[in-house]
Amino acid sequence: MAGKLSIADKKQLERYIQAGPKQFGLLYSFTRDGADASVFHRLCDKQGPTVTVIYNTQGTVYGGYTEISWTSEGGKYYRDDHAFLFRLYQNGKSNPMKFPVKKPDNAIYCCNTNGPIFGGGYDVNTFSGTLPIQTNQFTLNGGFNFGSAYDMGSCSIEQFCNNIKTVTDLEVYSVSDTSLLPPWREIGGWEHRDLEDLKNEIDAWTPPHGIKLKTANILFLGPVGAGKSSFFNTISSIFRGHVTGQAVCGSAEQSITSKYRMYRVRGSALTKPMKFRLCDTRGIEENQGMDGTELNYLLEGNVPNGYQFNPSTPISPDTTGFVASPTLNHKIHCVCFIIDGSTASVMSEKMLEKIKALQSKVRQKGLSQVVLVTKIDKVCSNVEEDVSTVFQSVAIQELVDTVSNILGVPRSHVLPVKNYEKEINVRDDVSLLALHSLRQILRASEDFMFNLLDMLDDERGDSESLE
Repeated sequence: MAGKLSIADKKQLERYIQAGPKQFGLLYSFTRDGADASVFHRLCDKQGPTVTVIYNTQGTVYGGYTEISWTSEGGKYYRDDHAFLFRLYQNGKSNPMKFPVKKPDNAIYCCNTNGPIFGGGYDVNTFSGTLPIQTNQFTLNGGFNFGSAYDMGSCSIEQFCNNIKTVTDLEVYSVSDTSLLPPWREIGGWEHRDLEDLKNEIDAWTPPHGIKLKTANILFLGPVGAGKSSFFNTISSIFRGHVTGQAVCGSAEQSITSKYRMYRVRGSALTKPMKFRLCDTRGIEENQGMDGTELNYLLEGNVPNGYQFNPSTPISPDTTGFVASPTLNHKIHCVCFIIDGSTASVMSEKMLEKIKALQSKVRQKGLSQVVLVTKIDKVCSNVEEDVSTVFQSVAIQELVDTVSNILGVPRSHVLPVKNYEKEINVRDDVSLLALHSLRQILRASEDFMFNLLDMLDDERGDSESLE
């Protein structure tokens, strides 16, 4: 059981504690362990800093933090200069407030017959003895004496906890420093407004003027099961507001993708497609699948949208629907290699050779290459819980370095992502990381387009000089 605190709640508490990134571990819970003071002390004593979180039946969430370990040794007060009370939600709506200790000598009170007690008097006395559970809720038998040891400002007892004692749960978490680094890649904020700004930016993206391109075509290439189709589904999910499965994906020894699809992503109105297409093709396999000839046809725009791959009959100019005279709007403008981050360091030599051969073909066309590294939640436990820690993770930093060295691309072009896979609902942290990666892919597409503009300008200049 991981506890009820969300990632956003933990981030808020980190800001209140003000001592860098923290890891929260659930020590005790009414619903898991029972409302028993002796059990609380057995599980929470001598555990160092803790945060106590109370969830009442009105949807208000409040509690307290202390750096001092809880103990069962006698009934007495303990000093803590950094303790505070807090509220995270009021009547079901996010409304965080922090209430610092003003009498540190009376920060917490420890007694073997009581649960957590904050302040002298007591400011927040949670419970004593054993509480029965009734219709999935508990009635605390402690009390509130606001303002005794904590500065509550103008907050009333009704605003803090609705002045009720019926709760659905009480949790105690250990609070410890994480192994996370200071950010090794800066991408901006992780708030919901940052996500909305990024969605609007991508929705409004358009190819540079002057080359008469309607859309950017981005080709996904990668081994079977790396997450090519899943990345499109992730991007589509972000704009549709729920997890989707438009592109068929899953796990199999051979590629599930059997058709070439040029997927469009629809923006905020969900009717008008954005000005890029994410092109999904069959996976790279050691002994079959994508080869250099097939890739060349894809890059040149000869392969029609919806083409059904047939291993026994490779695509050729005789193939039905073959685009004999593709325009710039048919061609690929950027290639994105998709690599499974959980297996990147053990990729077979044969697979690596095949990918590098395809990379060489891409370079010959003058196209930008970007690498998406998927399944990062399987590489780092911190990222599994909170994707926003991705650029503080030592394991992910080492993974990016490894992939950069293996595939010979700049680290700035190696983009870690987590696709929607087990989730039912979209999450801000997963969505933000995916959109940051998509923005980098679009910028790489622009690199090719600006190079093309330079060539066109040179040609026009040569033509004018001849006149």
